[in-house]
Amino acid sequence: MNRGLHACLCGRIPKKGAPAPRSGTPPDGHTVLVTSSSIAVNPSIYKKLPYDTGRDFLPVSQLAEGEAHIIVVNPSVPVRTVKELIALASKPGAKLAYGSPGVGNTIHLASALFNVRAGTQMVHVPYKGAGPAITALLAGEIQVMFATAPLSLPHIRAGKLRAIAYNSVRRASFLPDVPTVIESGLTGTEMPPSWHGMLAPAKTPPAVLAKLAAEVQKAVNSPQTQERIVAIGLEPVGSAPEAFRKLFASNIKRFAELVKLAGVEPE
Repeated sequence: MNRGLHACLCGRIPKKGAPAPRSGTPPDGHTVLVTSSSIAVNPSIYKKLPYDTGRDFLPVSQLAEGEAHIIVVNPSVPVRTVKELIALASKPGAKLAYGSPGVGNTIHLASALFNVRAGTQMVHVPYKGAGPAITALLAGEIQVMFATAPLSLPHIRAGKLRAIAYNSVRRASFLPDVPTVIESGLTGTEMPPSWHGMLAPAKTPPAVLAKLAAEVQKAVNSPQTQERIVAIGLEPVGSAPEAFRKLFASNIKRFAELVKLAGVEPE
């Protein structure tokens, strides 16, 4: 979960019990999971999971929506455009590496999809979290990363990372001078918008689920919480359970297609 989002919601939503629901967790509304859209990728990435993504969870509310990924490079890398990145990565012996917070997250998938579409052979280096990955990029251990706005914007603004493209159909309002990947001449790399949402264990009573969703929506819709969510580069949502259920199901299906297209082998 985005730590900034956690800070936005702490104190607004009652918290009891363990931090994440598992199979067998009492469906009483006291134990919930706040997670990112990477959970919708997991069924296609891992051969065995200790849970059934579609069966063991009930969507409560989409808390926030994230921006698309920003392609950033260490300033030592002599590229300023997607075309230059592709040209450099295509050279024999280039050995460019991209980082991610491990296998199976949306950053990994976006990077692998770019590799396929661009015909490059950049090497994937997984780290134990987004923090270590961005630290490795800053240190020059890796050269490229498809980073989220909250993760990379402070470093871009400080001149410690160079943004070369935005992986969306339109430019980011916070980086108006950075072209999209499409504008740069490469198509088919866009991902579904990232999100953060709350899930409850399956078989949570409808009345409990409704009450939990109402409290979440109340928290997300408060001006103070909305201001704090926007400040970390996310857009507040606070959707109803049914709307989040449809988004969750569609993401599982879409990510399965993208994992196959990107050639990512399940572990």
